[in-house]
Amino acid sequence: MQTDEFRKTLGDIKILDKTAEREMYSHDIGDVPPIMAKMFSKTLPDFVVQPKNVDEIKRVLAFANDLKIPVVPRGAASWGFGGVIPTNAGIVIDLSPFRKIVAIDTAQKTVVVEAGARWSDIDIMAKKEGLCLMTYPSSKFSTVAGWISTGGYGINSFKYGHLSKQIVSMTVVTGTGEVKQLSPSDRDFTYFVSTEGEFGIVVEATLKLRDVPQGSYPHLLYFQGEKEAFAFIDRFVRDLTGAHLNPNVIRFLDENHLGDTNKIMRGGIFKESAAVLVELGSAEDEGHFVQYMARNGSIEEAPRYVASYLWNERLFGMKTKRLGPTILASEVIIPITSAAAFIEKAKKTGGHFGVEICIDSYIIDAHKALIMSTFLCDSRKKKYYINLPLVSMLTRAAVALGAKPYGLGLWNAAFVRDLYSSAKRREMKVYKAQVDPNSILNRGKSFSLGSRGISALIFHPAVFGPSMRLMVLMAPVIGKAATTLLGKDKKIDSLDFELSTHACAKCGNCMAVCPAYLVTQNEAVTAKGKIALAKRLLAGQTVTREESVNAFMCMHCKACEEICQTNLELTMLWDALEKRLKGQFGWPETQIAEYLKEVDASKEYWDMVEQNC
Repeated sequence: MQTDEFRKTLGDIKILDKTAEREMYSHDIGDVPPIMAKMFSKTLPDFVVQPKNVDEIKRVLAFANDLKIPVVPRGAASWGFGGVIPTNAGIVIDLSPFRKIVAIDTAQKTVVVEAGARWSDIDIMAKKEGLCLMTYPSSKFSTVAGWISTGGYGINSFKYGHLSKQIVSMTVVTGTGEVKQLSPSDRDFTYFVSTEGEFGIVVEATLKLRDVPQGSYPHLLYFQGEKEAFAFIDRFVRDLTGAHLNPNVIRFLDENHLGDTNKIMRGGIFKESAAVLVELGSAEDEGHFVQYMARNGSIEEAPRYVASYLWNERLFGMKTKRLGPTILASEVIIPITSAAAFIEKAKKTGGHFGVEICIDSYIIDAHKALIMSTFLCDSRKKKYYINLPLVSMLTRAAVALGAKPYGLGLWNAAFVRDLYSSAKRREMKVYKAQVDPNSILNRGKSFSLGSRGISALIFHPAVFGPSMRLMVLMAPVIGKAATTLLGKDKKIDSLDFELSTHACAKCGNCMAVCPAYLVTQNEAVTAKGKIALAKRLLAGQTVTREESVNAFMCMHCKACEEICQTNLELTMLWDALEKRLKGQFGWPETQIAEYLKEVDASKEYWDMVEQNC
């Protein structure tokens, strides 16, 4: 009924309300078993809107406030902690089509972009003007507003700092529909950075750019273990000024991460030991680094081509899903001096559960590191229900060593007391009441009212905290029992059709380069959408003729395959999927012809072709 009322009131705003369309917006890249999703919350939105401008966003918020309907802002959904998962149904505002690069100012070295602009598109356009991004996330095809709202630390953060330092100004719309123009000097600015859409929706941002660097000079250093590697990192960051060192990136990878990379490559290019990757941007910086290393003993270094390969793979961190097909992760910001102790604890805990913990860490300043602890498993198996709590156990172990969770979302909500002090939480709740008095934005999350049911109880800090501490203590017993009964998680040698559908990272990279999505603004026509359709077919679920047509809205340009985080053989998947659907529903000649006409008439499509030439 809400959909009918919305159409009657605001019918000129694009609405997606078919069940299959709404299902695309009920999850992020995380694999949450359907039973758990249904138990914890109402994850299926009532409908999705795709506004074309700020005025339409304000009208949606006015409608939602009148009826007290929850609203969830959403970009590419490339973060896996549930920040964009509806908990009380409601309206999803899809900002991913809101992706214009408005203007580049070469003199000021700035760029103005809409909320849904992809970091990759900005970099391509900027480089045509001799400029490039200062920092960017490992998912470079995520949206600008998404990273402002959920993270802010990534590649080049060691040199240029948190994303907030590169924001010149941004435009936000609060829960009441008020439009605010904010700069870092404004008191309200911090309420809209890394707060996951709780207080308002970022709709536009002006970002600083930098000159394109002279080159890229990566070095990969090998160490006996994580203690030796982080001892080097600690010494290295303290020596920066005196040794005239100026790295863009300092990254730690453990032996398991490099071992999995070898398995994916089906070779032995990397030594399977703890390693540190240092990347520099000029010949001068390279010279100072070489001199520093010459003065600091006999640290083993990989050949330059090995370091270059690893550096060039920095945007494909989900590729290990090929060995999974599921990957789970804990992300924390931890003192460099505690990192090695945490890694040792994480691996020991993972061992109890029969999983291999892989560590990937970006050093973000002289004192702190962002650590991603990942492990492979299989969401189709019963043991997955045992593996899921392990993520929180790893986060809890890090917090005990002085870490903070890297964001909350839904699955880290119980760690809110570890991320914010009691005074800060009170302050944020007061501000929430001012700018979103009906608590419509991202209801059921950290600072929202209206969270009820089993999820509210389980994820409440007073319940969740003691439960996780008990599970950490009981890990040897629980893990051993689960492994004995259900077996260890084994890595996959090769992917068949079914496993490929489960190995999809749902990262949204394909959306950023898909001509069909650019024209239709329909996620169902992207690789992510077609894989979701294939999974439904394999599960024996009903697929309608109308839904099947989406699979044929494809240019077969291979752009999705070239950019796929998991490196899936997508073109072969599409051939198999189309063959199966053709046998069931026939070939949709009329719809394909209409689609091709729409593509040919699309200015956005030809702009994309020209941009990527």
